[in-house]
Amino acid sequence: MIAIRTLLTLTLLLGVGYPLAVTGLAQLLFPWQANGSQLVDKDNRPMGSALLAQQFERTDYFHSRPSASDFTTVGGGGSNLGVSAPQRHDFAGQQAGTARALSPSLLTRSGSGLDPHLPLDAVLSQVNRVAQARALDPARLTALVKSRVEAGILGPQVINILELNLALDKEKDA
Repeated sequence: MIAIRTLLTLTLLLGVGYPLAVTGLAQLLFPWQANGSQLVDKDNRPMGSALLAQQFERTDYFHSRPSASDFTTVGGGGSNLGVSAPQRHDFAGQQAGTARALSPSLLTRSGSGLDPHLPLDAVLSQVNRVAQARALDPARLTALVKSRVEAGILGPQVINILELNLALDKEKDA
């Protein structure tokens, strides 16, 4: 009987009470992060998460790096191909043949397949294409890109592509 009471007490305490307390604290202290770090467009519609890459194919948007998981969060991950794998070289050759492969970062997939950031040089390599498609001055677009720079973790400066493209859309409407 003591074992059953202990089981029920611990189940209520650790299976119900603790998750509710952690969820409540997260909502109170970090509401944006606790709700998925959602980014919204100018009409306040959710457009995606600041933590997940999205595929952009139109020429008037900056493109993310390729995704091994085709930008799906279920089963997201790298391709697990080794440096000498023929498929990896075939993929890089295919990317190099496209107009978007102006930077080495756009030839390779991210480790998670869902990294929303690109190094600054990879974004700057796309400025002329986007400026031409949007009829913008490349210098003005470069300034917008550089205003979105974030410090990279143990690496180069990076830019969140979804946030940059949303800023481009807001700039267009301004």
